[in-house]
Amino acid sequence: MPAFRSIPSSVPRRRASGRARHASRVALGLLALAAGSAAHAQLAPGASLNLDVVATPRYAGASAYRVLPLPSVVLPSGAIPRLTFFTEGLDGGAAWALGPHLSVGPLIGFSIGRKQDDATILNGTGDLKNSFQYGAFVHWQADRLGLNVKFLQSARGGYGNQVTLGASYALLALPRDRVTISTDAVWSNGSAAQTDFGIDGAQAAGSLAHLPVYSASSGFSNVDLRLAYEHRFDAHWSLRASAGVGTLLGDAADSPIVERRTSVFGTLGVGYRF
Repeated sequence: MPAFRSIPSSVPRRRASGRARHASRVALGLLALAAGSAAHAQLAPGASLNLDVVATPRYAGASAYRVLPLPSVVLPSGAIPRLTFFTEGLDGGAAWALGPHLSVGPLIGFSIGRKQDDATILNGTGDLKNSFQYGAFVHWQADRLGLNVKFLQSARGGYGNQVTLGASYALLALPRDRVTISTDAVWSNGSAAQTDFGIDGAQAAGSLAHLPVYSASSGFSNVDLRLAYEHRFDAHWSLRASAGVGTLLGDAADSPIVERRTSVFGTLGVGYRF
């Protein structure tokens, strides 16, 4: 199963309040669906359910934060060898093991819109709508080192696509304790960059902060660095925590809607292995 993280510090099109609650309902719905499926079928070895509380900026570049619960689920298929279903935050998919180290599979995602009242600087610029995403991933794992590539295309026209390059390494791997360092770099195409960080003529005209027209081009938009810790109390229960820092890059960092280029984020949660 690919080692995706719940929510990096600079995920675009995120907001708090009503839509944060909607995100929680969507994510918890995925968890309930997985749990319901598990209740009607014998779980294969390696299945797990986790629930994390995530603190992250309201949107990429925001100075204000939001807190919401997000689940992750791993369900190995008992009927089809080498196939594992999973959800991680607002992403989910199926991992097909091509060998002992390599897995690939399809992905679906849910991107939460941004409201113009998420920050004073956004007032008058309009809202960004929710959108589903679809794509695929490749993950390679050998001992303590993991590498992955993830592609997600928005199903909403004009919202573009992103490629995430990730790497992780287990600094400590003991029977009960594990410490992992990881990094993600996100490349956005022109449409995604303009949607998340650009200001078109209509937005500039309506902006109460008199924001100028701003064009954001394709390129790496953000990079995150995270340190995660997991302690296993017994064969089933564990405590999970992580903290990290993320920074915007290039045109994303220079966008007039950005209040803070660099921000911190964190998670705290519990896990259960069957």
